Amino acid sequence: MSHDIRTPMNAIVGFTALAKNAASNETVLNYLDRIETASSQLLKLLNDVLEISRLEAGKIQIEEKPCDLLDILKNVQMAVHPWATEKKIDFSLDVSQVHHYEIYGDGQKLEQILLRLTKNAIKYTAAGGKITVAIVELYEQLQSYATYQFIVEDNGIGISEEFQKHIFEPFEREQNTTLSGVQGTGLGLTIIRNMINLMEGDIEVQSVPGKGSKFTVTLAFRLHNETEKRGEKEDVFYGPVGNKKILLVEDNEINVEIATELLKNVGFRVDTALNGKIAVEKVAKEKPEEYDLILMDIQMPVMDGYQAARLIRGMEDPKRAGIPIVAVSANTFDEDKKLSMESGMNAHIGKPIDISELLLLIRELIYKKESGTL
Repeated sequence: MSHDIRTPMNAIVGFTALAKNAASNETVLNYLDRIETASSQLLKLLNDVLEISRLEAGKIQIEEKPCDLLDILKNVQMAVHPWATEKKIDFSLDVSQVHHYEIYGDGQKLEQILLRLTKNAIKYTAAGGKITVAIVELYEQLQSYATYQFIVEDNGIGISEEFQKHIFEPFEREQNTTLSGVQGTGLGLTIIRNMINLMEGDIEVQSVPGKGSKFTVTLAFRLHNETEKRGEKEDVFYGPVGNKKILLVEDNEINVEIATELLKNVGFRVDTALNGKIAVEKVAKEKPEEYDLILMDIQMPVMDGYQAARLIRGMEDPKRAGIPIVAVSANTFDEDKKLSMESGMNAHIGKPIDISELLLLIRELIYKKESGTL
């Protein structure tokens, strides 16, 4: 269902982006902006409904991997900074009460929980307000575990005592939020609570109408046995793309048209293949350095993206086998991303394509390939 809905959504989002590039009439651009906004809202609703379904069906698993709490907090800050700045909201982080940053846990889901709570805080806080995201390390337990509180606090519109009893129920929204015209589905907090339950944690809310809200998430994590040194992150290649060539592997003609135009508009040369078999043949036939990167769809006739990626990675010529491969798929769940990585791909990005996110990822992978750090 996700794939079948996302495929036409990709066409709507993609052609809207192309139309905005081509349009010069102010009225038309205004209409396109509205389509873009509505598409974004529809996609968010789709994602939330599917996420709830998967949580309720037990399809989501919690992973335990090394992660850094400071990096997670920085990622949340980067994601919400433009919105907070636009609303002139004073946004701050507080890690003064953290002693161990490096833990074992599901960093991706923890980041999603904090991002959803922070976005909610910004959404329901008026311009000029204040939001604080804090981590408090409560105590270290036996066997190298520690308990943390993740606190998101704002001075926004607040939540009534009566509604606080129903706040984590699906599709529930308080009257003052619906009357204020703030967009929302009433699913975000339900998703957060279910994820926290999976992580064997707890979430509490304290709020006073007109004065603000405070959400506190309590979770326990296993600590790293050894402190690892923090290395400086590689600078991402932001400059002109130069004479870079991308092999676009995609069987849907509409998606081919959209992606080709978007990539050409920013200076890439583009070659196409309608399925994985053709892609493998092209990589084997062309010069070893013909392609700088491959954008690989997953669901295709004849040969799917997973098979194609494995065959490319198995080629004898290291220059061919080492071409960066990005999965571009309407399948965006954790298990889909895991399969992409296991097939030898370097990254997985979902449809509808966020062109700015895709371009940043392409440039980063090309930069890492050329600098020998991929």
